[in-house]
Amino acid sequence: MIRRLMKSRGVGKFRRNRLAMSALGVIALFFVLAAWMMLMDVVQFVGKSTGMYDLYETPIVSTFLPRRMLEEIGPPTLGGLGKPWGDDGRLNSVVFYHTRAKTALKTINSAEGITEESIQRVLDEAGVAERNLADLGIDELERLVGEIDGILAEMDSLRFAANELEDVVVAIDALGVPLAELQAAGSEDDLLLLRENVAFAIDDITYSIEDYMSYVPESEAFPQELRDAVADASMVYYEPEGEAEGLSETLAKVRAAKELAAEEVLGGSMPFVIKAEEIIQQIYPNPEGFAYTAFRARQMLGTDRQGRSILLRSLYSAKIAIQVGFVVGVTAVLFGSILGAAAAFFGGWVDHLVSWLYSTFSSIPQLVLLAVLSFMFLSDALSGFRGLPSLYFAFALTYWIGPCRVIRGEAMKIKELEYVQAATAIGFGRFYILIKHILPNTTHLMFINFSLLFIGAIKGEVILTFLGLGLPLGSGASWGIMISQAKFEVVSGFFWQIGSATFFMFVLVLAFNIVSDALQDAFDPKHVN
Repeated sequence: MIRRLMKSRGVGKFRRNRLAMSALGVIALFFVLAAWMMLMDVVQFVGKSTGMYDLYETPIVSTFLPRRMLEEIGPPTLGGLGKPWGDDGRLNSVVFYHTRAKTALKTINSAEGITEESIQRVLDEAGVAERNLADLGIDELERLVGEIDGILAEMDSLRFAANELEDVVVAIDALGVPLAELQAAGSEDDLLLLRENVAFAIDDITYSIEDYMSYVPESEAFPQELRDAVADASMVYYEPEGEAEGLSETLAKVRAAKELAAEEVLGGSMPFVIKAEEIIQQIYPNPEGFAYTAFRARQMLGTDRQGRSILLRSLYSAKIAIQVGFVVGVTAVLFGSILGAAAAFFGGWVDHLVSWLYSTFSSIPQLVLLAVLSFMFLSDALSGFRGLPSLYFAFALTYWIGPCRVIRGEAMKIKELEYVQAATAIGFGRFYILIKHILPNTTHLMFINFSLLFIGAIKGEVILTFLGLGLPLGSGASWGIMISQAKFEVVSGFFWQIGSATFFMFVLVLAFNIVSDALQDAFDPKHVN
């Protein structure tokens, strides 16, 4: 049957469709990748069951094992090609590596009687993928980490100084309210109280400037004469009478000085970051050779908020999508085709029962039915089957309806043909005729329905997982999980994770759409010229 199908005119027409063959090549790449991941899962299971080996001890081979999808491979929210993202991206990278090294040293120093083997294990665990701590000795590592502590402390001073600058502007703006109330004052008692409020407001400006100077004592943005002018203006309003001359000009000078100080603060942080990066390079030197290539490849599409590789998670999600699409497609097509062919061929109560079944199921909105079936596995009794088994079950019970209807209609035509009637007259059994003559002649429709259901299962899995009804968060990776987690990143303008998941899903679904159309053009009698 397969040889006859491969020599048929439909297959020849399909092969001549260059776009379809290109799409088939893309699908083949996805399937090869998924097959490799599944093979590694089997090899790891065998090794762990027998106790002979553990693939997690070989970083490159174990790249696509589920646990690797949850591991940090760099600082959080790296952009494409491992570039720091955002205004504080380079600083966040420094803090990330500094924290790991500092935590490892703290663990070693806090443990009493720790062995050399345990020390090495702690240092190895402080590594990031192929980028490990340098073999410098504990004392040298502590010295370098201490230098970064000092650099970060100076940077914190700059940040606190920047906050105080904002307080200067707030205090100047707040001064407008007591000044307006003083100008509209009526009685003498109110006048004294309101003058005192103005003096307090001017003092707030002085305090904010002094706080800024405490963090940046070498700053020249607020000269002494300007600070004295603000203090003198405050003293005037503590008196019963009088008005500070040139207060507006003084406040304007304070605002201008604030802008100059802001340039000092903001422009002064980058040299500290550069200096800290040089020390980080000593603590965490880049790997060499193939290890460096693998390390950079993991960061090709950046990292998510947990520092996990977006590229690896996107590729691993393709395996999950293909598993769901293939299992659901095969199960639904076989189940629906057998039911539909049996209903058409046997007729009577069998046809009535099958028709009632798919009419009842199709009357329920598909997404609602999927959600209800998925909810079943959220209960404690079925929680052990949650994950891929629950998705297989939910989709298979939902997607068999389409193939059943199509195959039923085709089987009704086939059973009236002469060769089927001849087989019946000769005395062949009804099940034999169904399996030997009816179903094989609906194979082209099975292929078409499989390609359509494959796409539907992939999109359905993404939707259910996004809604929290599909794969649980700790199950490795899925495009639905990635898109769900990316909604917090998109708010801050980080699009690498949602963009990568969408792109890979788009490529796979588009390729299957092209193949589905080509299959219909080649095999469906309605599309044959």
